[in-house]
Amino acid sequence: MIEILTNRLMIIPCSLDIAKSLVFHRKELDKRSPIEFPFGWPSSFVKGFLPYYIECLETKEKANDCGLWLIILYEEKKIIGDILLLGKPSKEGEVELCYHVEDKSVDETIAYEAVDAFIDWLTYQKSVKKVVMECDVQQDLSIRLFDKLGMVCTKKDGRFLKWEIQKKDLE
Repeated sequence: MIEILTNRLMIIPCSLDIAKSLVFHRKELDKRSPIEFPFGWPSSFVKGFLPYYIECLETKEKANDCGLWLIILYEEKKIIGDILLLGKPSKEGEVELCYHVEDKSVDETIAYEAVDAFIDWLTYQKSVKKVVMECDVQQDLSIRLFDKLGMVCTKKDGRFLKWEIQKKDLE
């Protein structure tokens, strides 16, 4: 299993067992898991994604091509958020991500640490040359995060901003 490690975090792909437990057996998962799952997690967006993700895993699609990754605060053994890889890289090597950090008491450097490590890992993958993320114009924390990551805002569509970073920018 792939593990992306930082000083404070472990980022791992969500297994089929955990994905199914989140949908069908949440109470049992909360009781038995050595890792704490926050009450409000996953977000409604991730809940909507889970059936598709489960289907992909059951049909043996490559989990790395599309997936849910868990952000775990390692010392506390607690899930604090997730990163969604929204599909396979395009022919041009572009992939879209979104992230969510659940625990508002966690300082914003955690989100930076998680997303930076994940982008780093992705760009070492041969087929990923550009990472794209979106946010609402009022999501100040995301805007600061994307700016700190070195991403460039390339498009405004109504209330949404599109940000990207290319592999050559990271080398």
